[in-house]
Amino acid sequence: MPVVFRSAEESDIAGMASLRASETEDDFFWSDRIARYLTGEHSPQHALQSRAIFVALDEEIVGFVAGHLTERFGCQGELQWINIAVDHRGSGVARALITRIGAWFVEQEAKRICVNVDFRNILARRLYSSCGAQILDKNWMIWDDSRFMGHV
Repeated sequence: MPVVFRSAEESDIAGMASLRASETEDDFFWSDRIARYLTGEHSPQHALQSRAIFVALDEEIVGFVAGHLTERFGCQGELQWINIAVDHRGSGVARALITRIGAWFVEQEAKRICVNVDFRNILARRLYSSCGAQILDKNWMIWDDSRFMGHV
């Protein structure tokens, strides 16, 4: 069955939380955080209210990406989270999700997009770089034009 991509729904929160919890914290923490982010009750620094989450499904959630409009670092958008199930890494799901959130940023007229990524997270930095992001500083990368997110 091919992977299906769509906007996240409230019923997807548990699956997204499970993916986040596989790396840090626990399901309860992430269920609460994602639900509050989705409704706008939780916002990162400099975040504006407009936000989106997209999921990748292969019978269950195998990945998701979240982003919002922002004023951080002179950017108009920020990629907040991206998580891919271990057995779907390297399959193109991450690139497809980055492309999808990039299209959402374009619809919002947000051109310059940033993402926080630890300088030690080589795999994530490679992914973002392969999807067109450039290094902004030690812990941030940036797309100067959201139209090219994922299209390199």
